[in-house]
Amino acid sequence: MHPTRYVIDRTHGLRNLETLHDNVFWGGAEPRISICVPTLRHDVTPLLEGLAQCEAREAIEIIVYDDGSRDHDLLARMQGSAGHAGAAVRIVSAQNNRGRAAARNAAIAHARADWVLLVDADMTPDTPVFLQAYLDAIDRAGGPAIIVGGYSLLSAPNDRAYALHRWQARMSECIPAEERMKAPGRYVFSSNVLVHRAVLEACPFDESFTGWGWEDTDWGLNAQKLFPIVHIDNTATHLGLDSAAQLMGKYARSGSNFARMAARHPDDAAAMPLFRMATRLRAMPFRKSFKWLAADVAKSESLPLAVRGRALKTWRVLVYSEAL
Repeated sequence: MHPTRYVIDRTHGLRNLETLHDNVFWGGAEPRISICVPTLRHDVTPLLEGLAQCEAREAIEIIVYDDGSRDHDLLARMQGSAGHAGAAVRIVSAQNNRGRAAARNAAIAHARADWVLLVDADMTPDTPVFLQAYLDAIDRAGGPAIIVGGYSLLSAPNDRAYALHRWQARMSECIPAEERMKAPGRYVFSSNVLVHRAVLEACPFDESFTGWGWEDTDWGLNAQKLFPIVHIDNTATHLGLDSAAQLMGKYARSGSNFARMAARHPDDAAAMPLFRMATRLRAMPFRKSFKWLAADVAKSESLPLAVRGRALKTWRVLVYSEAL
């Protein structure tokens, strides 16, 4: 029988049942890095396989936090993968879904190391020295800090259906460390970031952010006021690209989170081109008509990708202008 426990939802005061599934390496592990992976209805097998190919995997433990999937077949597949990971793995199966910010906090609560690597379920390391590079960065840091490795598309799918997302990621997210350091808090993408426990205790993720988007930007902008942020080139690939419709659906649902982030960090938001454009377009005549046109252009696979990408950016700005 797998052990279970009740934990309290810090935002709503509700109990959430967690069931723990540990592999044979968990009990005796003494990790230097705890890798925390929140997931919802997503198989983490490619990530576990990628980590198993890395050097220094004996220095890690992996906590997979299933945020209310309630999928027994998926859980069984992940347990099977955990058995071949070559590292300590705990899979936490939560009864209720509470969103990305809450799932991250819940996963972190199981971490035993002083350093926590936050990785999304659809990521995979780009090189065998991925873990060793972070261990070396810990030694250089000399104390509590945030160390951001960055994104790539090295192993991402090339299917035509994902072309728009690839364009967006290449333009906005696959940024070298030198460029990210110019606005260090802004580029703390939580899908590949190493964080000291002291940072997470002082700055937990704000669970009032619901759904998808901007909770990690809010967290990074809060944390930079208290701790140093270091950007390095130690990338992982985002495997889980979306179709145009899926990507736009996420953006459509993230407007309220964007507005919340901007209200909490007005000076930082004012430096973001996305916020400045959204603010200017709030009073734009025929805004809804332009938004519909931009959406149609972005979804049209017959048009050049650069045209679709610009239309996607315009559409997103118009969506966010309605939320501000």
